[in-house]
Amino acid sequence: MTTASTRVPSLDAEASTGTGAEGADGPLRVALRAIGVIAHRDLLRQAKQPGVLISQGVQILFFVLVYAVGFDGMIGSVGGVPFSAYVFPGIIAIQVVSIGVASGQTYAWDREYGVLRELLVAPVPPVCLPLGKVVAGAGTVTAQSTVMLAFSPLMGVDLTVGRFMAAVGCYALAATVFSVIGLCLATLITRVQTLQATVQLAMFPMLFLSGSVFSPRDVPAWLGWIMHVNPMTYAVDLARQTLLDGSGLLPRWADLGALAAILAVAMTLLRLRSGR
Repeated sequence: MTTASTRVPSLDAEASTGTGAEGADGPLRVALRAIGVIAHRDLLRQAKQPGVLISQGVQILFFVLVYAVGFDGMIGSVGGVPFSAYVFPGIIAIQVVSIGVASGQTYAWDREYGVLRELLVAPVPPVCLPLGKVVAGAGTVTAQSTVMLAFSPLMGVDLTVGRFMAAVGCYALAATVFSVIGLCLATLITRVQTLQATVQLAMFPMLFLSGSVFSPRDVPAWLGWIMHVNPMTYAVDLARQTLLDGSGLLPRWADLGALAAILAVAMTLLRLRSGR
């Protein structure tokens, strides 16, 4: 937490100096500068914890070995697409969503150790703190998904430049949505231990009831209704349609609209709860 506390004076100084004052640069530039400072602080903290990145890499390798490789010979294909190619977009989505939601725990730890109180002293909007964390968390997981996408041809995905760029955009949107959701949970649940338990309790149903590792068209009707309530379903469906260029559970515009609506609701809640 030493890094966190050393960044606070810089945030306060940049917001209160002549070049950063609202009168000189305007409130928007002040807010953007504050968001950048918080994002830079969180990225430095992540860089100093290489073990976390290694554990995330092992997790995604486990899913690839079990589902994309282990089940490929047993299942064969789904709708004419090799199972390894069909499941790979969902495996990347699992990584994106799990890291995105878990990123809210850094906010909870900042509050637990009093860093949040110090950061809120700076003359910037309170929402800048969680938004800075969203930028850092979503940026990191988008970079990870970009690396994983480069290996998708090994899974049987016919990857083109257009599909690659569109898929990066899909995962960036998903990373943003679920990072905001993670921050909302952190503002609603004040105890760190309770937050960790809640995230762990919610993750497995959300991950595995999204169609990430199976075809959502083959499930019973009652389970299909549950999947439609799951926000991750729309991220998986959008990414799968983008990479495989096939029919999905919903039209692409419906997936995009659902993710945009979820993001709007989560951002509104985050704005109301920021600083708590």
